[in-house]
Amino acid sequence: MKIPHAFRALKDRLKDCRARVAEASAPPAQPASGTANERKAHPSLVRRAARLSAGLVALFLVFSSAVLFAVSYHEAAEHQDDVLEETAGILARTNVVFRETPPAFEVLYMDDDDFEERYLLDDSDPRAGVAQGDEILVNTLHKSGRALRLRPAYDIPGGHSTVEIGGERWRILLLGLKNGHRVAVAQKTDDVWEEALNDALSSAIPILLFTGLLGLTLGWVLKRMTAPVRSLRETLAAKTGEDLAPVVDEAIPSEIQPLVDAVNGLLSRVGELREREARFVADAAHELRSPLAALSLQAERLSKEQLSPAARERVDNLRRVIDRAVRQVNQLLVLKRAQASATGAASAASGAASADAAAAPAADIAAAIGRAVEDVWPDIERKRLEFEVEGLDDDASDDDRLLPISEDDLFTILRNLLENAARYTPEGGAIRLRCELGRKRITVRDTGPGIASEERGRVFDPFYRVLGTGVTGTGLGLAIVKTLAEKYGWRVTLADAAPTAAPGAKGLAVTIEPCED
Repeated sequence: MKIPHAFRALKDRLKDCRARVAEASAPPAQPASGTANERKAHPSLVRRAARLSAGLVALFLVFSSAVLFAVSYHEAAEHQDDVLEETAGILARTNVVFRETPPAFEVLYMDDDDFEERYLLDDSDPRAGVAQGDEILVNTLHKSGRALRLRPAYDIPGGHSTVEIGGERWRILLLGLKNGHRVAVAQKTDDVWEEALNDALSSAIPILLFTGLLGLTLGWVLKRMTAPVRSLRETLAAKTGEDLAPVVDEAIPSEIQPLVDAVNGLLSRVGELREREARFVADAAHELRSPLAALSLQAERLSKEQLSPAARERVDNLRRVIDRAVRQVNQLLVLKRAQASATGAASAASGAASADAAAAPAADIAAAIGRAVEDVWPDIERKRLEFEVEGLDDDASDDDRLLPISEDDLFTILRNLLENAARYTPEGGAIRLRCELGRKRITVRDTGPGIASEERGRVFDPFYRVLGTGVTGTGLGLAIVKTLAEKYGWRVTLADAAPTAAPGAKGLAVTIEPCED
């Protein structure tokens, strides 16, 4: 009478253990893709630096252009005054030469200071200017150089002045000669603006080209500077739930290293937590083995007693439930060992691998298939299933018959696949195991009900089982297969064995193969 009570306590303990394992093995929630508000809340440092640099460059261009134009205008104005002085000097010397009797040709090569002292009036002398209402002939330096008549409405002193002639502004130079004549030379002020603008543009073009080159260089520098950050992001994004190895990269800048250290600390704490959970599950499974073995022994002894048909039926049911619990505990131990070994392999691959870890394992496909078939053969015979292995007789080299996986892990994968196929294939059905040695691919096909496409992503979760099949199981077989396959960089794909068959009879084809690089 103690057996049912002990079994109920064991069942409650198994249920609690299953809940803990399912919670620990559940995949982490994936963050939603960044929305516009999230991107706004987390601005890019590169974009911010680019915008700030572009603003500074634009401000520099505006300021430098203004300075260039101011300097060019000042130089153009001085150049205009110099040209007016040279032209007026030529005209004044010519006037003196031909006004003298006899012509004083020596004036043409006379020194400027001597000529000014002997023949020119001072600019402050009223005779050098033009009084209001007087008419004067002005020689222009515009186009054909035609002369203009000027009758000013105000007094114009000698020297440089700016006046308005015919609605246009002119820069004029008046020179008074001691012989009573005056020389007037003028040029439009618009010419100064045009010359200043041309000079400013000719000076600004190299600056613009240099600024463009500077922008490209700055973009390249920013890209090079942020390359370690992008590499760090890719490294963290590539990590799986089993890869908790610390991130080590000598190229990480010192400003970002504290963040990397914090992430490594978090990974270490998560690893410790998962290790404690794995130890708890393993210890619980080990602790469950002893009462399960005792229950199984007591049930076996009880079945040998003289029992009524009803009692014997209950004892048989009890033995089946105990056997299922034993199998579930064993599968649970296999899963935790697979997860622990996968975590160790990922850590070794991410960090500095030892010499033993660097040595690639190799398993003989034929030997692993033989061991797996030997374990599953009683179920195959009991259900009278047709079983066939294809591809092992191909003319393949010894290297093609070896897989880069440990023999125990390959045996575990094949045994779980064949057990699932034998369990779900109806009596009299068929199982096909095909090896493509050259491609390192193994496919197990059965004629069972198959798995609907919408549930194929869930069947790899621990303890998940497809409803409505009428077949008992632990829900751990495919989880073990996927964990061990991902440990070696393999992928597991599910497909219909007979796509054209009726629903519920499509069968299942499970393929394991190396992931493409």
